[in-house]
Amino acid sequence: MKYWMLTLTCISLFPFAHLQAAEPVSASADVIFKEAVVFCNQASRLSRTDPTEARQQIQQYAKSLQRARALDPELLDTNSFAGREHKRCTLIEDNIARAEAMPLVEDSLAQCGEARAALDGADLTAAADAFARFQTLRDQALEVTPTVLRVGSVAVRMRVCDRLVEKISLAKAERQLELQTSQRALGYFNKAMASCEAGEAILNKQTPSDATVASLEAVLNQLNNHNGQGEALVSSLDSGADAGNLQRLQHRISACRSDVVAAVGAIKQHLQEQALAQRSVLQGQEVSQISDNSL
Repeated sequence: MKYWMLTLTCISLFPFAHLQAAEPVSASADVIFKEAVVFCNQASRLSRTDPTEARQQIQQYAKSLQRARALDPELLDTNSFAGREHKRCTLIEDNIARAEAMPLVEDSLAQCGEARAALDGADLTAAADAFARFQTLRDQALEVTPTVLRVGSVAVRMRVCDRLVEKISLAKAERQLELQTSQRALGYFNKAMASCEAGEAILNKQTPSDATVASLEAVLNQLNNHNGQGEALVSSLDSGADAGNLQRLQHRISACRSDVVAAVGAIKQHLQEQALAQRSVLQGQEVSQISDNSL
């Protein structure tokens, strides 16, 4: 009988003994957490004036919190004070991280500005390089904390900068099209110049005749056709891709064409004068023959 009563007494006392063991652990965790809050408060005070020291203080908070939760894993769930303060300290840590990230954010936005200025100046290489630097710095800032995008002005400016990649890509595509158009125009101008040089060769080798005029006029038709197609392409270029080379070639073609046209006019005039002279001679011969016959 007495053994049964002893067993019953031990069983009834076991939950109480368990609670007595649990309470010191919970109390110790609470004490450690309150020490952690001191570090959190210090970090909050330093966050605006000394971000480096604030970061060290918040790290001390995290270490103390880890010790407290090692003793009581459910501390933040069962202790309302601990749960509330931990949320506050998490926000403080976010603020410190944003302060650390903001210099990177500002540097990235500065590179975005350089990219936009280079794009406006049609310097696509510089624009692409500056945009790449913007992306690198932006990603570094987000690695520190993505909460920088919670700052409204930063989020808006970042979105605007992100859209630059589309504008740069579009400008590159347009530039490539212009270069292709420029190359096609250059091809036509080279053909026109070749025709003009062929006309000059005719002038140097052939004597003035109707055949020479016909050859030169055929050359001029080819020249005008090629030159016209080239000029039509040049007129479609907005930024004047390879404008210097094209203009120099156009000037050479214009000068050469003028020379050939003038030569054709001179040959025609010479042939007309020659024909008039021959008719005058023939008419004189006819008059002489009539006079002889009348005698």
